[in-house]
Amino acid sequence: MQISHNDFIDDVTGVLLAGGKSRRMGYDKAYIEIDGQPLLTRSLDLLCRCFATVLIAGDRQDLVRPNIPAIPDIYPGSALGGIYTGLQSARTGWIFVAPCDMPFPDARILKLMINQRVGYDAVVPRTPKGYEPVFALYHKNCLPHMEALLQQHQYRILDFYQRIKIHYLDWQQMPDGWERALLNINTPEQLEELQLDD
Repeated sequence: MQISHNDFIDDVTGVLLAGGKSRRMGYDKAYIEIDGQPLLTRSLDLLCRCFATVLIAGDRQDLVRPNIPAIPDIYPGSALGGIYTGLQSARTGWIFVAPCDMPFPDARILKLMINQRVGYDAVVPRTPKGYEPVFALYHKNCLPHMEALLQQHQYRILDFYQRIKIHYLDWQQMPDGWERALLNINTPEQLEELQLDD
């Protein structure tokens, strides 16, 4: 499903999470190319197709584009800190976050989450392997709970989930191909496996 420019979602800000250090990969994942396209471009293009406003969470001036600023993380060093930075910086009540290491992000899954947000503080995919907190939807109601944990140097997203009203988008509700859509590339082995599959 393609979301056209006429269908821009203007009450949600798209946030590319780009503050990670790529330690397991050993080099910057954002510029890894899949089929000739950098990983970061895939997620950023999806956000730009869907949302009227997009920003980058992370001190990555190299990724800045016209009208897409990069905001250094307020609490650097964790995904929770990146989500917090995105929420704190957004002018909308909601943000949708996507990582810069997702080869095949799917607008259909994004749209499902958008449509299920009413009455919740967050909407997060849930699969047999666990949660997908970095391809998810968060409301500004989450900010005080995030900040309380971050100030205590606690970075586990699951600890934060226990404090909010959260809706899980289960894999049974997702379209075919969800496993591929929610794939993250974190290690050289995962990258090699993906390239062999293609």
